[in-house]
Amino acid sequence: MALKFLRAARNLGEITLWASGVHPRLNNPGNRGRYGEWLGRKLLRSKGFRVIEKNWRSKLDRRQEIDVVCRMKEIVVFVEIRARSENALVSGFSSLTRQKKKSLRRSFKLYLIEADQKPEYYRFDVIEVDLPSMKGKKPQLFHHENVALFG
Repeated sequence: MALKFLRAARNLGEITLWASGVHPRLNNPGNRGRYGEWLGRKLLRSKGFRVIEKNWRSKLDRRQEIDVVCRMKEIVVFVEIRARSENALVSGFSSLTRQKKKSLRRSFKLYLIEADQKPEYYRFDVIEVDLPSMKGKKPQLFHHENVALFG
């Protein structure tokens, strides 16, 4: 219980700093991931998406996670956020290996099984977050909608 409280306090502190324009140290993969996911959710909200879940984990298999589950009108959108350094050799989108796609499909199926209300329509999106390697530069975000993953 105390650990959960400490995590929530850290997250609130980070979000407060990020919203005020203070960027985290991006040499830490944990910071990169949390910051990238925050930027991705911010982008989704700016486009009119309503975030339903963040970092959803299956009750049946805790290894299965979805970064963001959101809704746009009647469509449920599962979103994978890939935060990487702008100098990375492989783009966030290209970093989705066959194994990662298989894991995502498993996660989405479990979400649909566990959902109280089964969505009639759903899709998969990827948000790439290219994080700057130099101070003063802004991150670049790319939203890939309706990525073929369910086939």
